[in-house]
Amino acid sequence: SLIKEQTLRIIFAIHGIRSAKKDNWVYKFADFVGKDRRFKDDLAVPYPYGFLLAVNSVNPKTKFDHVKMVMRELRLLTKQYPDAELNIVAHSYGTELSYQAIKRSGEDGKPPIKVNKLILVASIVSAHREIPYADTLRAGKLNELHCYCSYEDEVFRYNPFGHSGCWGFLKDVHDPKCYEKPFKDLKIYNHQQKDLEHGDYFKGTRFFKEWLDIIAG
Repeated sequence: SLIKEQTLRIIFAIHGIRSAKKDNWVYKFADFVGKDRRFKDDLAVPYPYGFLLAVNSVNPKTKFDHVKMVMRELRLLTKQYPDAELNIVAHSYGTELSYQAIKRSGEDGKPPIKVNKLILVASIVSAHREIPYADTLRAGKLNELHCYCSYEDEVFRYNPFGHSGCWGFLKDVHDPKCYEKPFKDLKIYNHQQKDLEHGDYFKGTRFFKEWLDIIAG
């Protein structure tokens, strides 16, 4: 019998605003992917856009310019590898950029960017977008969503960003419960951590392996 060739997997990694291009975790993650036998024939793509000041990151023009750059990069990859399976691992500000890129790709008159698995790490996507995220999955642009959060992450405990069970943070600041599957009909999974700060996910390779297990699964 004929052996079916495995589909090429693209693993796109995008960081947060307080990350410089040098010694960025996205490079370490790409190297880690390359050493995993399960991904020896796949493509790991680190996307370092450089350090951004917090005040600049909330500027609408700056933010939209970065969203367009991410869209451009994802479209280039899908054009170069039209039959590939696209997966994204995003941290902090990168979660918002990747979400907006996927969402807006269906609104710009061009074919939508389709993603197999999107892994959000310490996401800053607003709680007000809970339904659009669900719609993004229902629209078929995103197959599966995984969200990593921690109650000890001060970015979320003391800043008005998320606190939504849809992405694995808290329903509110007084509720440390993790809502594991907020929509029964959608592939949304939360992975709540007990005591991690915003950037602790990149100490060692524990989470690198866990994210690759999810993508390989």
